[in-house]
Amino acid sequence: MIAQHQLWQGLNWLSVDQPDSRDFNQLRDTYQIKKKYIGYMRDIRERARFDYDTETGCSLLIFRSVNQGEEGLDSTEYLETVPFCIIIKGTNLITVTHPRNTYITNLLKDVIKVTQSLSQPADSLMTLVFKLIFRLNEDYLDRIDEMNKARESLESVQKRPNNKQIKQLSNLDKRLVYLKTAANNNVIAIRQVQVLSDADDDPLTLSTTELQHLKDLRVEVEQSREMANIAAEIVEQVVSSYSNILDNSINNTMRLLTVWSLALAIPPIVSGFWGMNMPLPLAKAPWGWLLSIVISVVPIGLLLWYLKKHHDI
Repeated sequence: MIAQHQLWQGLNWLSVDQPDSRDFNQLRDTYQIKKKYIGYMRDIRERARFDYDTETGCSLLIFRSVNQGEEGLDSTEYLETVPFCIIIKGTNLITVTHPRNTYITNLLKDVIKVTQSLSQPADSLMTLVFKLIFRLNEDYLDRIDEMNKARESLESVQKRPNNKQIKQLSNLDKRLVYLKTAANNNVIAIRQVQVLSDADDDPLTLSTTELQHLKDLRVEVEQSREMANIAAEIVEQVVSSYSNILDNSINNTMRLLTVWSLALAIPPIVSGFWGMNMPLPLAKAPWGWLLSIVISVVPIGLLLWYLKKHHDI
């Protein structure tokens, strides 16, 4: 669905939420958006990037926003981040959202409302974009804090973790990998904007205010990347701790089984002698069976005492 909004000083905002083929055709025919950019918009796995087309004077910025939906493309896949596409062409700002990040449209409305309340609203669409991405980057910090709380609850396990806790930790580790990768791609995209704006022979020129916003934004996205990396490293340590706990538990179980297999092997040996079909000492004595029990129990006791003394049990 395409909705058009009037901003200020002749600037326009075109919000494209959950677009279909007809919406993409309209963007291509009415606003002369290149087929390459349309392909970027369609791909829900598209990485963060910045591209400037000198032929049409069109800027494309893709930022990986935090997914606030429940599922990915199917019930077995969860997408931690979703691409958010921004196109600036002339006086038009075009934003494209997917079903799992349509909340960005309302967020941009809030940014526009705050900007219009100022005595001198921003005179460029790029400034508006930087303010929006600054707000989107805050979602990364919130999501990382949420994951840290989940990790702390799993980290407090003292005994052997159960299957549910192992599965939760595995999912958390996987989600952090996705989040860390997306945060790193966002940093690369913002750096691409800065590199193109610093080039002397590039038509992408930014004002002093825009450059300052870009500098502040780069600091924020780099901070999100570092926090995601730290969170991922800590989770890896917890995974390693879980593995050590499970290995130690298996070792203790195997040691216990080995000790008792040795201990329980002694009675069959003793009873085997008295079970032979041949004359044996004390075989017919009325207290012979008591003697066989003693002969079986005493070696077991000595074996257990020896192993305990040498810290094997």
